[in-house]
Amino acid sequence: MNYYFIACRTGREEYVKAHLLKFFSRELEEEEVMAFIPMRRMIDRRKGKKIMTDHPILPGYLLLSSEVSLQDFSRDVLKLPGCYGFLRNLNKTIELQGPDYEYAAWIMHNKGTIRPSKVVYKKGEPIKIIDGPMQDFMGTIVKVDYRHSRVMVEFQFAEVIRRVSMPVEFVESSR
Repeated sequence: MNYYFIACRTGREEYVKAHLLKFFSRELEEEEVMAFIPMRRMIDRRKGKKIMTDHPILPGYLLLSSEVSLQDFSRDVLKLPGCYGFLRNLNKTIELQGPDYEYAAWIMHNKGTIRPSKVVYKKGEPIKIIDGPMQDFMGTIVKVDYRHSRVMVEFQFAEVIRRVSMPVEFVESSR
């Protein structure tokens, strides 16, 4: 499986996704291209109640997967509205490699949406992830926000260290 990231206008990910799927279904009649907006399901509080909402992990990026190479379409996708093109590696290829490939595979394994993981947290001890998508995660937890049921994680994406708040469900804790 080949994975690709496409940069697009932030806030227009759904619009660009629809155009990309239409374009690839026309160009690659038999081959399937799947597109995801990498999302995280967060536990937010509104008027004192907890609600689940989806937020993009990497705003302005779409994740594509395909069995066939999409290298030949790198110029064509630039013509699509709101699309800035494929994210390129240092060697100018567009297929994800190394940590970026592993990150994309992790997102695809979780069907594009990262749900809250179950964790055990005791102050002064390392956090233990006992169930959920974060169990397979290759990043580092740098901060725990018990009140908002989140952890700040650090991971490498496109040769840059990124910090993202991810959802967790505290099973057992002692602050």
